[in-house]
Amino acid sequence: MAVVIRKMKVEDLVDAKGVDLLCWNDLMEKSYGMKSHLSPRTDENILSYLHSDPEGAFVASDEYAGIIGSCFSHVWGSTGWVGPLSVLPSYQARGLGKELLRRSLGYLDEQGCVDIGLETMPENTTNLGMYFKSGLRPEALVLILGKRVEPEEIEDAPDSKVRIERFSESDVKGEVRSQIRKVSGSLRMGLDYTKEIDLTEQFSLGDTLVAMSKEKVAGFAVVHTIPKRLNMPVSSVRLLAVEPPVRDEVLEALVSAAEFMVADAKSPELNIAVPAQCRRALDLAFSRGYIVTQSLERLMWMGSSGVSERIFNLCSWSG
Repeated sequence: MAVVIRKMKVEDLVDAKGVDLLCWNDLMEKSYGMKSHLSPRTDENILSYLHSDPEGAFVASDEYAGIIGSCFSHVWGSTGWVGPLSVLPSYQARGLGKELLRRSLGYLDEQGCVDIGLETMPENTTNLGMYFKSGLRPEALVLILGKRVEPEEIEDAPDSKVRIERFSESDVKGEVRSQIRKVSGSLRMGLDYTKEIDLTEQFSLGDTLVAMSKEKVAGFAVVHTIPKRLNMPVSSVRLLAVEPPVRDEVLEALVSAAEFMVADAKSPELNIAVPAQCRRALDLAFSRGYIVTQSLERLMWMGSSGVSERIFNLCSWSG
């Protein structure tokens, strides 16, 4: 078998989507006994992953079968993570997944990332085994919280001095981006979320909600109203960050605004990723009617996960 690991090209995306679909449907059947019929990823989703870090996107190509595996890398300043990683079921257990992972981790290390990891489903023992053998270790549990969005039932945030603006409507985007970078760095040294703001705008994935307090950015939320997969109309808070010290009113204002934004987009459901250690964020989400729909284990190859109950840094390192 002549298999080559190389950088992904735009023309590989159609095949990469096919590999992803077959891989995930196979995983659902093997892990849960479900003959799932997941739909393919949307073009916007897969393109944003490639453009996140084109030099860190890889494919495994067989001489005869073509693309049989793929892996994406993401650099958020000094933080880097891997995902999604997919290998065709018929080519699994041959070391391809481990090699794709090795290439991605190496790329993130070369980019100067000091915190490097990924997230996976803790019940997937096959993947856990591969990741552990590759040197990753579990560090945090991340809960995916979901809620049906009914416009008439959305609760307004309590009156406060926090004002929510949309990044797409800003007349001073450069200054806002600069402040968003500062808020990111206050959560974890070197962390920079501005790339996600730019990708969201470039591929029309949704919008970034900016919480203003005393004419400064106090927090922000990147909200995707374009789903990850076709025929699965679920919106998501890609990430949500509040400048320390923790301010519940900023968090609640952003979550409330995200729900209204999703309702305006006619999306029926909203997901938010919350580290289990962030008790105040969990309590607020539960009080607004969210329930746990999935759990992910954050694994670290080096550095720290950045998870703490003392900060609101809500995001997922999962594709």
